[in-house]
Amino acid sequence: MKKLTVLSLLLVVFSVACGPGDNGDDERVVRVRIQTVEPSTISAEVYANTRLEGAQEALIFASIPGTVEEVLVTEGDEIQAGERLVRMNSDQQVNAGTSAALASVSAARANAENARANYSRMETLFEAGALSSQELDGIGVALQAAEAQLNQAYAGYTQARAARDNAWIVAPFSGKVGRIWARAGNASGSTPLLSISGNGGVVANILLPESDIFSLEVGQPAYVTVSAMGQQSFPGIVTAVSPTVDPVSGQVSAEVRFDDPENLLRPGLSGRVSIITESITDTVVLPVNVLRRTRNGYQVAVEENGKAQLRDIETGLISQGNVQIISGVNIGDRVIILGQNSVIQNGSVEVVN
Repeated sequence: MKKLTVLSLLLVVFSVACGPGDNGDDERVVRVRIQTVEPSTISAEVYANTRLEGAQEALIFASIPGTVEEVLVTEGDEIQAGERLVRMNSDQQVNAGTSAALASVSAARANAENARANYSRMETLFEAGALSSQELDGIGVALQAAEAQLNQAYAGYTQARAARDNAWIVAPFSGKVGRIWARAGNASGSTPLLSISGNGGVVANILLPESDIFSLEVGQPAYVTVSAMGQQSFPGIVTAVSPTVDPVSGQVSAEVRFDDPENLLRPGLSGRVSIITESITDTVVLPVNVLRRTRNGYQVAVEENGKAQLRDIETGLISQGNVQIISGVNIGDRVIILGQNSVIQNGSVEVVN
């Protein structure tokens, strides 16, 4: 009788715990957020800090000894190719030399023309038998001497013009004036007069670990992010890659050129260069943090008709917190991106996006 009473009591407790119509296997529903997979692009990148340089940069020196007479530009001026930048005090001297050389050319030309005319007359007399061959040869020698004198005068005039042109320091290309060292009254010497940078954009000469040498190629896209400009980025392209690794630093050098049509970048600015070494398009890309670690690799939780499906996946390229999914997830799948670690296979989920 006592055993029967205890058994009856247990049945009552079980009945109350289960409640009416409850079979004891009530399923927990996990609230999740999902992301529908769309075709995406993922890229592998290498990075290096840099200080930008002008794609065209030049230090301008005086071509002839002299003293600076006048500096015609200021730092930051926009200049055109051939524009005069500095005038040397030898200007008057070389102008006088050019005038003298031109006068010598005129005199030598007149002398040569007279010699040619005289030779032509003597040649007629020789053909008529009125002049010996020795006499004609002598007149020919005089003509050759006159023509040699004319050529020498032309050479002197060319040198004088070059000296005159060198008295004016001109821009070798269009661009912007950088630093100016020249001052009126200073003697020209081994110190440059000024520096200029061209309008052809800027370049970054960077050093990368030797492990990157086989992934770098000329023509790869790149961009530079400049902190002084609010992390603004500018596109570019790899223009040179060293074929060898520096034996001292163990690094490989590369040059990246950035087009700057609005002329916003400045030589000397510091930035961070990113080179895109590989890019895969139209693929499945997910944030790394949605993956679930397993003994054999990784899984992704996918929502199907209110149920969670745990799929084994194969991963590919990983970059900037994202991962390429080679297999296991398809375009259009509804991947669980929040709550994925709380679901079980075929467990009920509620999407709360």
